[in-house]
Amino acid sequence: MRQIEDFINVLDGRAGMYTMGRTFGEVCAFLDGFDACSELRMMKGFQSWLAGRTKGKSELTWWALVLSEFGDEVSVADARRFSAGENEQAIEHLFRLFREYLDDNSRRRDGTRNGLV
Repeated sequence: MRQIEDFINVLDGRAGMYTMGRTFGEVCAFLDGFDACSELRMMKGFQSWLAGRTKGKSELTWWALVLSEFGDEVSVADARRFSAGENEQAIEHLFRLFREYLDDNSRRRDGTRNGLV
């Protein structure tokens, strides 16, 4: 878990170092690639967590669920036409949600260890 937290802290605010166009879609693709090669499989858990808390459908990808929380009428197709400012806001929203997910997981793990769950 610590590895993904460290990685998110490095990537947040420095997306341009790791992606060509600093877009929401490129950051999502980069995270999926990192997740696949690290064998952490955190994005599947993130998708389940998002599906459980949003009005989105559980069959949507994690990045589509992030967009559904970003704006009521925002779709994946809309993200392809985001301005630089909209991409920045969507990326910030993604990292905010991912940190919330990691915090929830940590609290749940701590509660289970302490016999609270």
